[in-house]
Amino acid sequence: MAADTNGSGDGISDLEAKIIKQMEYYFGDINLMKDKFLKEKIQEDDGWVTIETMLKFNRLRQLSPEQSVICGALKKSDSGLMEVNEEGDKVRRNPSKPLPEDSKERRDELNARSIYAKAFPLDAHLDELMAFFETYGAVENVFMRRDFHKKTFKGSVFVTFCTKEDAEKFVKEEGTKYKELDLEKKLFKTDYFKEKTSNKKKDAKPPKPGKPPVEETKETDEEKAKTQMTKNAVLFFKGLNTETTREEIKNFFSDHAEVGWVDFDKGKAEGYLRLREPNSAGPTLEKAKAANDGKIIIHDTEIETRVVEGDEEVEYWTRMFKDIAEKNSKNRRGGRSGGRGGRGGYSRGGRRNRGGPQGKKRKKD
Repeated sequence: MAADTNGSGDGISDLEAKIIKQMEYYFGDINLMKDKFLKEKIQEDDGWVTIETMLKFNRLRQLSPEQSVICGALKKSDSGLMEVNEEGDKVRRNPSKPLPEDSKERRDELNARSIYAKAFPLDAHLDELMAFFETYGAVENVFMRRDFHKKTFKGSVFVTFCTKEDAEKFVKEEGTKYKELDLEKKLFKTDYFKEKTSNKKKDAKPPKPGKPPVEETKETDEEKAKTQMTKNAVLFFKGLNTETTREEIKNFFSDHAEVGWVDFDKGKAEGYLRLREPNSAGPTLEKAKAANDGKIIIHDTEIETRVVEGDEEVEYWTRMFKDIAEKNSKNRRGGRSGGRGGRGGYSRGGRRNRGGPQGKKRKKD
């Protein structure tokens, strides 16, 4: 299938520029390396993906739901990353720009041009932040870090620049301001995680007498989550009717996948859905939409749903594992305090504790 050549980029409107940026993000190195759903679609038709499929991505659909507008914008891009087919209903990443393999070397290269910055207004928008960072150089991705439970912006971001030099320029600049606000902290992403790990060690309680100290090589919570989590198996949803129940959400998605857990409290407008199978979030969302005219409707309300990916996915699993560990710890403490009943008492199994008299049977109540 032949493809139209992209234009020179002259006469691009603000809307077209946003469409180009969004589409090139979807098909760019960072997103495509982790977006299982889009990678599977690319393999179905020699790299071509229909505009109808792309419009399932909420941010693109919010920019424009019109196929002709999206394709028209891409034809004006001068990056050479994207191609549009002759019929104007499919796009693909240019075959001359193959996706780099996901390797340690590749991740190190990305980290070398990724930074962390803090103290942005909590009501900041992604477009505003993107425009700010682009004053320092071309930007591949801006990730707004959010509170795990409230889902609100935390005021800090991870940003990946296109070059290491631009990342260094931003980090080394003194007195950086965002809308007259001084940024509290700026450092490379790898240094941020090193500092976070170091602070955890400083704040850690000293070991109890007789217990060995914690190994200095102990993995961070994020590293543990990466090795234990079920990858690409979480969906985020919002806009629920306040009367919606957890069971309704589970039943809706159970027709399309095996649901592990619905992380949601009745009365709230948003939550998470965990699936049991890895790499199932994207296909499950697609199946659910395909079976319901492209919409997710629960309790007579259309809701917004997306796949949880990248740093947000790691943060989700990190918090989940922490919550489970804290709950188990509380349960263990409760069991110890209530199960012994003093010397000579009985444990939950009915066996007498060692401190009590031996050989006597307990009378039945």
